[in-house]
Amino acid sequence: MRYIALDHLAIAVKSREESTPIFRDQLGMKFDRFAQSPPMGILQAFFNYEDGRMLALIEPTEAGNAVDRAIQGRGEGFYVLSIEIPSLEEAKKELSAKGVRLVNTEAPRGPIFVHPRSACGMFIQLTQRGWPDRPAPEHVHNPDAPYRWLDHVVIAVKDLDQAIVTYRDTLGFKLDRTAVLQAQGVKSAFMQLEDGHFIELAEPLGPQTPVGRALERRGEGVYLIAIAVKDVAERVKALKAKGVTLIGGDKPGEQVFIHPKSARGMLIQLVERK
Repeated sequence: MRYIALDHLAIAVKSREESTPIFRDQLGMKFDRFAQSPPMGILQAFFNYEDGRMLALIEPTEAGNAVDRAIQGRGEGFYVLSIEIPSLEEAKKELSAKGVRLVNTEAPRGPIFVHPRSACGMFIQLTQRGWPDRPAPEHVHNPDAPYRWLDHVVIAVKDLDQAIVTYRDTLGFKLDRTAVLQAQGVKSAFMQLEDGHFIELAEPLGPQTPVGRALERRGEGVYLIAIAVKDVAERVKALKAKGVTLIGGDKPGEQVFIHPKSARGMLIQLVERK
């Protein structure tokens, strides 16, 4: 399997209208447009990163559909991570042969989805952007966007060794390295994509660590997303001025996060990338 890039991430919200000002006006994300997808039963709001990719807010329009069930079960927050791949057909063949549970395989141009039961609690969308009769559209860069790109995603897992088997051997991700990160209270495995970004699998070193407590509350799945900014100190100053609740960032070089209560259930780490 080839995994090219983190394409976009969608956050499930109860109200698109109420959530959009939070991400646009308080967090300072560059708003792009509203949209809707009747086949999926969702309303959407899209925000641009500097690199031309996007973050989406999605509101269910039908009681009992997949997004509504996710909100009812776990509250607002992460819904799906989209990863760009070169060929949906090849992915379907390879992943199906390994027993991966796939969703929406009948759609000729996808996207297809890896069920959370096959990905340590993660709902993963696989997207093919280019086709023989329709070349992939170029990403339009947004140099004035305060947030540069989705840098990486951290997934909380109960058993790192088993998670490595799932992601490397079954799903076909490339394992870059493993590490014990005492300061964060985790042991991690880093799965690298072709564009250099990565997915981090993180097993807590104990139940009272931040990841350990998250696992106890919510089970396996996304723990945080990391978004690149040019200058963390400047972004922290701007966020504080808007009343955004932050974790850390009081000391130079200290990791800083946007608290989930300020981002519709998402823990967002800010990472400095020049």
